[in-house]
Amino acid sequence: MSDKDPLAAALEQEILNEKASTLSRLNKKLEAALDRLKKAEADLDRSPEERHARLADASEALWHVTIQRELCGLRQHRAFYDFLGVPKAVRLHMGPASSVRTMKAK
Repeated sequence: MSDKDPLAAALEQEILNEKASTLSRLNKKLEAALDRLKKAEADLDRSPEERHARLADASEALWHVTIQRELCGLRQHRAFYDFLGVPKAVRLHMGPASSVRTMKAK
C-alpha cells in the first residue's frame, strides 16, 4: 500500500466506509421489515393482502441487503439469513416488492 497514491488510498477507504455504512442501514431496514412481517403473520385480524404486502416488503429488503453484501465482497449468505431468522418464504420471494405483489395478483 506504500506505493499507492495517497489520494487514491484515501478515496478507496472512503468508498469502503460508505459501503459498510450502507450495509448497516440496509440491515436495520431488513430487521424492521422482518419484524413487521412476523407481527402481521401473528395477527389473525390482518387481511391476507396486508400479510402479503409485508412479505413483499421483507423480500425486497432482503434483496437490497444481499446486493450490498455482494458489493462488500460477502458472498456466503445462508449463515447470515439463518442468523437473522429470515423465513423461507422471504428467501424464495427475494426481489423487487412489485414483482412479489404482481405474483399475488395472478
